[in-house]
Amino acid sequence: MADKTLADLAGLFYQTERPVGVVLDADTVAAQAVAAARFYAGHGPVKSLLPPASVDAAPPADSSQELYPFLPLYGWPMYPLPAKKIEPGKPLAPVDWVEAGTVISQSEWSLIRPLFMLYVERENSLHLEASRNLGVDVYGRSSSEINQEISQLEMDIKRAAFVQPVISV
Repeated sequence: MADKTLADLAGLFYQTERPVGVVLDADTVAAQAVAAARFYAGHGPVKSLLPPASVDAAPPADSSQELYPFLPLYGWPMYPLPAKKIEPGKPLAPVDWVEAGTVISQSEWSLIRPLFMLYVERENSLHLEASRNLGVDVYGRSSSEINQEISQLEMDIKRAAFVQPVISV
C-alpha cells in the first residue's frame, strides 16, 4: 500500500469499510480523520511533515575511519537533524499543521486509525442522540461510553507515538 492522504483514507473508510450504518457525510468523516491525526502529531512525528535533513547533517569532509568508526555500521546521520541551526533567543519556526491533504504512512495510520474509528463512532452517536426527538431509533453505544474509551486510547497513543532517537555519549 502506497502512502495516502488523510482524505483518501477517510474516503476509503466511508465508501468501502462502513457504507451502511454511518449517518455522517464524507466531509464530517474526513474532519474526524484530521482531528485524530492532529492528536497523534502532537505526540509523535508525521514523516511527511518532517523537514529534510540539512547540509550540516552530512559527514565532515575530513571524516575517516579512525575519527568516525561507526559510519560504516550506521550511516550518517544516525537521526534526523533540524534543517536550520537553532539559535538561542530566536523562536523556532512553526511546524506545519496536519490537513486533509497530509500524506500518512501505513505505520502512522495503524496508530491513528483506532482513534479515528472512535471519533467517527462518537460523532455518529451524537448525531443519532440529537435526532432522537424526531423519532429516530438510536442504535450503538452512547457518546459518553465512547468518550471513556477515547480518553483511554488518547493516553495510550501518547506513549506509542513518542519517538526519541538513541544517542550514546
